[in-house]
Amino acid sequence: MLPFKETLVESNLKYDEVIREFSKDTNNEDLNWHRDRENRHVKVISGSEWYIQFENELPRLMSEGFSFIINKNKWHRIINKNSSNLKLRIRKYKWEQKNY
Repeated sequence: MLPFKETLVESNLKYDEVIREFSKDTNNEDLNWHRDRENRHVKVISGSEWYIQFENELPRLMSEGFSFIINKNKWHRIINKNSSNLKLRIRKYKWEQKNY
């Protein structure tokens, strides 16, 4: 079972775009290190005290409006400080893309 709820917003030949929501009650043990099968562009819609951490990097605070790229096969995880729910808009690219 995944630690989030996801809703498809748009789908076309280039990408799928989803809204992903995490509850503030999500346990960090459920937020595992993982890699994605495609490049992703992520934008924070709402939430506070959630962090994104990439392998060999310090965690970075995700705040409303913050956006970042997760490259295919790059290890990462999300960290929850149990302050609020987190809502993300994620664009999952269906083909290799050099420029977002």
